[in-house]
Parts: sequence; structure tokens; C-alpha cells
Amino acid sequence: MNFSQVLVNSLISAAELGIIAIGLTLTLSLLRFANFAHVEMAVAGAYLAWVLNVPLGLNFGIAVLVAVVATGLFGVLADRLVFRVFRNSDDVAPMVTSLGLAIAVRYSVQAIFGPRFLRYDFAIAPGMKLAGAFVTRQQVWILAIVAAAVLAFHLLLQYATLGKAMRATATNRELAQASGVDTERVIAWVWFIGTGFAALGGALIAWDTQLVPELGFNIVIPAFCVVLIGGVGSVYGAMLGALLVGFAINFGVAVDLAPLVNRLGGEGVSNLRIPSDYKPAIVYAAVVVVLLLRPSGLLRREID
Repeated sequence: MNFSQVLVNSLISAAELGIIAIGLTLTLSLLRFANFAHVEMAVAGAYLAWVLNVPLGLNFGIAVLVAVVATGLFGVLADRLVFRVFRNSDDVAPMVTSLGLAIAVRYSVQAIFGPRFLRYDFAIAPGMKLAGAFVTRQQVWILAIVAAAVLAFHLLLQYATLGKAMRATATNRELAQASGVDTERVIAWVWFIGTGFAALGGALIAWDTQLVPELGFNIVIPAFCVVLIGGVGSVYGAMLGALLVGFAINFGVAVDLAPLVNRLGGEGVSNLRIPSDYKPAIVYAAVVVVLLLRPSGLLRREID
């Protein structure tokens, strides 16, 4: 096992999942329901970036930026037209509605773009060796972009008036409203930022691999598991959970289990590894272990 390569792959996976999970945990914390449409918004944003980049010829960076803003606005529109009517209901109705919206978005994307594998149009540059690991230029940019986005969001939460209003609304919406906070404006910003982050994460994943309609299905389980592990409502918990899931997935399939099996009584076993198809099982196992030790997650707090 190339430890450096597995480490780099884990960091990339954590960055891509973490930026998506931040938006998901924002919705869960403020609106109290599991938004299954969130990951499909990531797919929609990734495809919109492709349309702007390839058929329309925009620079890749500009295409992604425009797609992030447009998808964020679509999230606000979805809240105003679909989810706002469930604002004071229990969490079941909006959750089921989000599932319906997710299905609608997924099959709309498939109907428009088909099952093709798509790639963005960007300059292909040679990768580099870093401490024994091979790293592509895209992966370096992914880490830098996610780090910048997370830092900007941290500064927003801690020092901006909007960030303080978001934290107050997440803690107690009624009390925040009674204190003069425009909670509907805060919720609109949460939808814009969360859905925009989803689009950014989807575009980065597609940039690192390929763009396929099944992208949302492939990341829905890891994204929700990241939120559960980190603690619902904790932005920093989402990043910590993403790191744990990223390392669990990549180290889980890279570690050779043959020495352990032989020590436990196996004979002549060599090169025994978990198949990559079992990555979701590794994620589930990580969730079970963490929730057994900390049922509320690693850093359970309302938007901290």
C-alpha cells in the first residue's frame, strides 16, 4: 500500500464530500428535515457547469462560478415554491417532498443529457509527485477551492451579521424572530449557500472523475453519513465527518487484510483486500461505530 497516495486520495474525497455535506447540515439544522434533493442539486449544478463550459464555450472556472450562483438561486426558488408551505409542519412532509423533487431533478437530467459520460473542457496538465503520491493539477485545485470556501464560510458564520443571524435561527427560530431577526431572509440565504455549495461539490467531483447522471445516487449515502458522523447542525462536524469517511473509504479498500486473517487462523492467505464495490458498507460501518460511541455525532451543535 502506498500510504502517501491513499492519504492524498482520502483528502480529496473528504474535500468533495465535505463541501456538499455543509449545505446538507445547514438545511437539517435550520429547517429540521432531511433534504434528499440536496445531492441532486449537486448533479444539476455540475451539468449546468458543463453546458456553460462545453457547448457555450465559457472558461471552466467562470462556468462553475455561474453554475454555483444559478443553482443557489434555484434552491431559493424551490424553497419559496415548494418547501415554504411546510415551514410549520412536522419533518415528514418536507422530507417526502424533497424525495419527490430529487426524483424529478434526477430523471430530468437523464432525459436531457442521456446516460453519456461527459467531461469538462479544460487544459490537461501533467500531474506531480508529492511525497511519493501522484497528484493531478485538478486535485490540487480542488483542495485549494474547498479550503477557500470553508474558510470564507467560517468567517461568515463567526463575524458577519448574517452568520450570527443564521446561528440564532438554528438555535431557536421563534426567539430569533422575536428578537428582530428576519428568519425568512436567513432561510433564503441558507438555501442559496447550501445549494450553491452542493453545485460546487458536484462540479468538483465531476471534474476529478466524470460527469454521469448517477452522480447523485453515488454520493447520497456518503453525504448523509458524513452529516450523521459529524453531528447534525455542525459545519465543522461535517468537515470532520468528511475526513473520517474519506479516510475510512480509501484506507478500507487499500489495506491488505491477509496478515490479520493469517494471524487469526487462516492459512496461506495473501493479498486480501475489500473490493471497491463495498465502499458503501465501509461508510455504514463507520457510522455505526461512531454513533455507538457518540450517539449525537462527533460535534453535535446547532450551526457552530
